[in-house]
Amino acid sequence: METKSNVLMWTAQAQIVLDTLEKDGVYYVKKQYIEEKYKETAWSFRLAYHFLGEGMAKRVPRPEEAESPVWLYKDPKWTGAQGGVPLMGLKIPSEELLLFDMRKWNKILNMSLVGTEEEVRAFDKELERQGITDVTDVLKNPFYPALKRKIMQSWEKLFEETDVEETYLQGAAWRIKREWVVS
Repeated sequence: METKSNVLMWTAQAQIVLDTLEKDGVYYVKKQYIEEKYKETAWSFRLAYHFLGEGMAKRVPRPEEAESPVWLYKDPKWTGAQGGVPLMGLKIPSEELLLFDMRKWNKILNMSLVGTEEEVRAFDKELERQGITDVTDVLKNPFYPALKRKIMQSWEKLFEETDVEETYLQGAAWRIKREWVVS
C-alpha cells in the first residue's frame, strides 16, 4: 500500500548493490561507476548528471556520502531488469525522492533542448542557420556559449510541476536503504 509519505518505485541494480545493502544497510552511487560504464560518452552523462544533481540538491537534501542519484521508475518496465539483474521494489519516503517526467530527462541525456514542439523547431532552425548539424557539438565545444546557455536553461523544465502520466514517472534518490526494499 502506498501512502502520501511513501512512494513505491522500482529499480534494477547489480548484485554488488544488494551485497552492499546487506552489509552496510545503505547504498550510494559513486561517480567512478559512471566513467567506467559510459567510457567515451561519459562527458555527456557527467554534464546531465551534474545538472540533475545540482537541481535535486535544492529539493532533496543530499547526504554527504552521495555522489550521484539512484535511478527509479514508477513503472517497472523501464528499469531494464534483465539477464539476472534483480528488480527491486522500494517504498521511499517522499521527502527523499525527486519525481520527474522521464521524457524530459531523456531529452537532457540526448543533450537536447527541452521545450514545446514550437520551441524545439525554432531552436533546430537556429542550429541549421549556424551550420550546426549535431546538437552535442554545442555542449561539447566552447564555440557556442549562447546556444549552450539556452539548452541548459531549458533543462530547468525538468523540475516544473506537471501532471505526468504514471508510466512516464521517473525518480531519483540519493541512496537506497535496506529498510526501503519491499521486493
